[in-house]
Amino acid sequence: MEKTKRSRTSSLHNSNNIKRRKIKGKSSFGILALSYRYFLVKTVETDEFDDRIYLNLSKESVTHFEDLSNEIIYEIFEYLDYLHVYQSFFDLNIRFRKIFTNSNFPIKINISSISKSIFQRYYTHIIIPYQHRIISLSIVNFLSFDLDISPHRILSTFTRLKTLILVKINSEYLENILEDIASLPNLSLSVLKYCKISFKNEHTNFDLLPFATNEYSSPTEQFVIKHQIDVNNLDRLLSYVPQLRRLSLDRLGGYYKNRLNHPIALNYLTHLFLKLIHFTFNDFELLIKNLFCTIQVLHLYIEDGEEYLNAERWKQLILSYIPNLRIFDIQCIYSFVINKNAQLRFDFLFDQFTLPFWFERQWFFARRDYFKYGYHNSIFYSTNPYRRKDYKLVRKLNQYTRLENQETNLSSVRHVHISDDEAIINCINHFLNVTDLTLKNISARRSDSFIINLKHIISLKNLTKLIIEDDDYSFERLIELLSLTPNIHILKIQSIILNRKDLLTIQNSENFRLVMNGNTIRSLTVKQICEIEKIELLFILCSRLQHFTIEEPWTRVDELVRLLLSKNNNNTRHLFSLSISNENKRLPNKLNTLIQAGKLLDNYFIKSDYPKIYLWW
Repeated sequence: MEKTKRSRTSSLHNSNNIKRRKIKGKSSFGILALSYRYFLVKTVETDEFDDRIYLNLSKESVTHFEDLSNEIIYEIFEYLDYLHVYQSFFDLNIRFRKIFTNSNFPIKINISSISKSIFQRYYTHIIIPYQHRIISLSIVNFLSFDLDISPHRILSTFTRLKTLILVKINSEYLENILEDIASLPNLSLSVLKYCKISFKNEHTNFDLLPFATNEYSSPTEQFVIKHQIDVNNLDRLLSYVPQLRRLSLDRLGGYYKNRLNHPIALNYLTHLFLKLIHFTFNDFELLIKNLFCTIQVLHLYIEDGEEYLNAERWKQLILSYIPNLRIFDIQCIYSFVINKNAQLRFDFLFDQFTLPFWFERQWFFARRDYFKYGYHNSIFYSTNPYRRKDYKLVRKLNQYTRLENQETNLSSVRHVHISDDEAIINCINHFLNVTDLTLKNISARRSDSFIINLKHIISLKNLTKLIIEDDDYSFERLIELLSLTPNIHILKIQSIILNRKDLLTIQNSENFRLVMNGNTIRSLTVKQICEIEKIELLFILCSRLQHFTIEEPWTRVDELVRLLLSKNNNNTRHLFSLSISNENKRLPNKLNTLIQAGKLLDNYFIKSDYPKIYLWW
């Protein structure tokens, strides 16, 4: 069959507009409308939809996907998660299997939303045979770390690895991981540039981690730790990554003893991202002097940080120890008892950040006062041109900012937190690119007006994650909001507020049927739920669920497991992950017996992390 000329036109589409973009002069796309199959690009790590890219395939140009050249197919695969590519094409025909097995096409592994059986097959057919082609490894499903076939156990074999992301890994694996990252006995990991690790344990002890010797010298340039770290363990961790250029530490705490047993020289470090929890300015100054004098960019988040509002002290620290600082981005949250003297004092402190030293460097700041949990709070923060991903909307008592530097650059914001329904009344901001929304203290009395105001500041169809932190947010209001947010993938709620007698009535409502047929929710977390009937209702509503979590203790485990694993329950056919809390330490054994006796599952894994129990199949 004669192959027709292929279109070179590509277009980038999001929910509001279409933008043109050329990619190596070839056609590339994320949603393929083929005669037999559809594919959708999404970022699996966060379970969010990425920009959607379409290829214009007219009947006159290309009639079948197989007609595309290998070159174009490789470019298409770059925009798809490799797991989805594998699932869709590996067994399609001999040609596509050869594309996997006989090429040097680089592989990016993302293990997140995946069943245990598919993970095992993926490990056997892709990860093990093609270790030499893997350039990126992201393991978000922390249950896989405990399996003997977890990829983190063979890191040293990934000789082309450039990016490593390990989420919620047990700290007991840390030493071996760092040694694998840093060691070069057979050139393993010699090209690793980006490493991100978060630990499952709430309190992680690094005291037993040995200092790296000279033989361990990792080329890692970006190191991200999403976990609470004691400041006195920093020198141990950083001894493994002397080539760092960017460092991000989440929840740095402790009292700095200023005792560096092994002095660390981070001569290449230019970017520092710190989140400080109850960390004194004295300790922060010592940290800068001892470890971070070379930085050019500082992003700093401080809780309970009133003492950081000393402009003169900042000025002296910058001039004396970080003279190359170009970007100073600070967000400081503090509480205070409001009275006239306090107001005057904070006004004076804020005014000190408007003096020539700050103006000459184009560093501008604003302050918002608000009321929360019975206290007056304030946020002191840098304004434009810094790009923030999170933005908090609160009911303001006062706002102070320089007129020439009003916040207008909000295109980078991805997550909006609304802490009060009054916070969005008369809000003039519009968050075009928000995908995550957190709601708290939303009054039922103003439900209709709240939805109207919300539409004015956020494109609801762009949302992929919704968190509702109100205990009294009714199920009817939840259904109404979900009917306006059809692309939600992750949903977190506190409870289900619904009378049992209304269960049938609400199922017959038009909004319920609309949400039931159109939603794409794959992960659902409920803080507290008591009735099994309400769980059934949730699965009728969200029949595409893959992960289900109940945070507070659930005692009727037998009934829940039988419901969810029943082969006759069509609403749970996509589910492969369950997390519950229960204080019975013998429950994992009981659960194992229940599954085996009822022949509910063939291939599964149970993990106990008291009081939490995880089931993965």
